[in-house]
Amino acid sequence: MTATVTAGSPRTATADRPAGDRTAPAAPNRRRWIALAVVSAASALDTAGFAVANTAMPEIGRQLGMGAAALPWIMTVYALAFGGFLLFGGRAADVLGRRRMLLAGLLVFAGGSALAAAAPTAGLLIGGRALQGLGAALSGPPALALIASIFPEGRERARAMGIYVAISASSFAGALVFGGLLTSAAGWRATFVALLAVAALATVVGARVLPSGGARTRGSLDIPGAALITAGLMALVYGVTQAEGAGFAAPAVLLPLAAAVLLLAGFVVRERTAAQPLMPPALLRVRTVRAATVAGVLFYATMVGLLFFAPLYLQGLRGWSPIESGLAVAPMGVTVAATTGLSARILGRLGRRGTLVLGFTTMALGLGGWLLVGLHTPYPAVMLPAIVVQSFGQTLAYTAMMDAALAGVPGERHGVAGAVNITAQQIGSGLGTAILALVAASAGTAGRAGTLAGYHAGTATAIGFGVAAAVLVPLLLPRGRR
Repeated sequence: MTATVTAGSPRTATADRPAGDRTAPAAPNRRRWIALAVVSAASALDTAGFAVANTAMPEIGRQLGMGAAALPWIMTVYALAFGGFLLFGGRAADVLGRRRMLLAGLLVFAGGSALAAAAPTAGLLIGGRALQGLGAALSGPPALALIASIFPEGRERARAMGIYVAISASSFAGALVFGGLLTSAAGWRATFVALLAVAALATVVGARVLPSGGARTRGSLDIPGAALITAGLMALVYGVTQAEGAGFAAPAVLLPLAAAVLLLAGFVVRERTAAQPLMPPALLRVRTVRAATVAGVLFYATMVGLLFFAPLYLQGLRGWSPIESGLAVAPMGVTVAATTGLSARILGRLGRRGTLVLGFTTMALGLGGWLLVGLHTPYPAVMLPAIVVQSFGQTLAYTAMMDAALAGVPGERHGVAGAVNITAQQIGSGLGTAILALVAASAGTAGRAGTLAGYHAGTATAIGFGVAAAVLVPLLLPRGRR
């Protein structure tokens, strides 16, 4: 259940495969499968970059002295850089070449990992995380198109796609466990060193095995559009985080929020007037796309209720080790992988509306279990069932959401439509984390019980996001089944 599983280039791999790429399958069979390993590694890194930091977050906060206001930026800045530059990464892949952009993204990701691993201060760590997010945004979009150019249509391509999706889908849970193991054994910096090693190896091998050449799309990269949306989102989240200590009426809050409004309005104007915009305005005139975009924001704003508070609670209040914390949350990935087929069948029976209502309601019910968690609650009694229930809801909501994101959109625009939805998900992740952290800090008091009360308030807010999605998103969808 990650962004990288569904991220494609702004043109679909099958309907818009450049003629020059059709010669790629003539390469030796072994070389093609090594190339698939490189592409899959790039996708897994995009997800692992988020999950690894999630597990190591409490330890990072203690060592670098990051308070409640700064700690969420470990996750938030990655999500915002990823989401803010994802559409740009897709356009750059078409204009500059898919192989070139995947390798460039891996290099940027490796540089961000190196900076994060060596960072002596919280500011440099956050800078490294931003570079990682930018690298993920550049390397993610070319992945599916490269697979289509490497493998001929038929059984071999289907097998390659299956391997790619399986690695992408399992990378989150695997990164939670692996990150916890590394943090426990060698400290949080080791997690970023591991990401650096994988990115560097994938870059070196990819330079030798990924196909070069192929037709490119002429046009601009719309760098102003990418800069406006990323800066606007950063200003918005920064303003929200400053409200914890200063209040919403303080200049430290109002000025960033005003800047965010101006920057995001500038992005809208830019996209309406640009000859080749990052986000074609015509897409958002499709009702299913609008509904899926709103669903994407609320989906991740709900999901981070678990991802953000679980490690803080387990490690900070219960004294669990990072590896124990990672293993505790890992059933989320297992549940998602095990229920994907069932969710597709439910979508066929209930349609988008019914599946979205069921999915978001189930997510909210699963999160509700965490409101029952106390300082000594046994894990199998409440936490494990809550994770499984929420994860099944995630699978339902995500399946219907991505189906809606592509409905009514021409095949040659599927890549753009998918990228728009994934951008919305990353916005929800970044903004949702900031809001939940603000609520938890405002509602919490001194002591372990007071801190837990703050976590419960933040979790209740995430439940509210899920309930709002269950009510609002179906209203935005046109009537009818799939």
